[in-house]
Amino acid sequence: MADLLDRLRGPELVAQFQKLCGLSLLSEEKSARQHFAKAVRRAEPDCTARFHAAAWTGHHVNAANNGTVPGTPVVMYIGQASKDVLKWPRPPSPPVVKLEVRVDAEYGMPSTHAMAATAIPFTFLLATMNRYKYPFELGLLLALAICTLVSLSRIYTGMHTVLDVLCGIAITAVLVAFSYPFWDALENFQMRNSFAPILALSLSFLVSIYYPELDHWSTARGDTTNIVSAGGGAALATWINHQWSLLPEPSSAPPYDIPALSAPLICRMSARFAIGIVIVFIARHLIKSVALTLVCRLAGVSPLDREARKLLRVEVPYKYITYSCLGVVGLAVCPAVHRYLAL
Repeated sequence: MADLLDRLRGPELVAQFQKLCGLSLLSEEKSARQHFAKAVRRAEPDCTARFHAAAWTGHHVNAANNGTVPGTPVVMYIGQASKDVLKWPRPPSPPVVKLEVRVDAEYGMPSTHAMAATAIPFTFLLATMNRYKYPFELGLLLALAICTLVSLSRIYTGMHTVLDVLCGIAITAVLVAFSYPFWDALENFQMRNSFAPILALSLSFLVSIYYPELDHWSTARGDTTNIVSAGGGAALATWINHQWSLLPEPSSAPPYDIPALSAPLICRMSARFAIGIVIVFIARHLIKSVALTLVCRLAGVSPLDREARKLLRVEVPYKYITYSCLGVVGLAVCPAVHRYLAL
């Protein structure tokens, strides 16, 4: 068993899978990149050098401020925190080909992408299988396909070992199975209890502030804050929608028929999607600007100082404000606009 675990944790399986997919390390390319980066650092100012080196490697200067792929907040928090507790490194290069650089400073165990790819489709399947009329087998196949493809993509990009991915899937499966019997009770509490929004927002802030202490800065704490604060905002939006009866009640009991695709329906869906994206994009820009300026002023640092944004007293509060507000915007404001426009 120990030998099997060592093999699953080792980089050799990752490199072998990448070779099957047509990926291999090119020493000449690596040398060229290093030479290019050194030449840029010697010839240009520091900020310009960082920009060009980032362009060469595919890593954007503002990548650390990007949001993450959304998932189940609790599952993602457990996954991110586990990385910084276990401190298992990502597969080394060589022999692995690294296709991403933004999160390379983070630890690897478990794969939060694999956790999200397990949690999202399977919780969606469990939540809808008795609510809508569709073949359960088809839904199961789609969930398995999403989980498999995303998990394999993390090995393909060289970001995780096979063991990282398998543990991510296993942890999520246990959490989903354990929590499933309590979903209805949790939903009822979230919608009807007056303290539910306060509890959701305060817990999401506290777990972000008391995230496991980092031995070096990485995007992990900020990304985790984005996820759990958006979950807190979504919980508040759910409470608002129910308390103020903003969402129409169904006219009949489930299970419901899924409407057939038609040109009018596709146009309506596209309009809702486009309008929602625009609203969220504008809201994110405005809220982030205000939150960053306010938090930096209170912390006594400049909002233009990128290193200052990595401080705990700056990073967590401004990201928490931004993404908790976006949770409300996405789940309460956008639907209200859609209703107003009769979409």
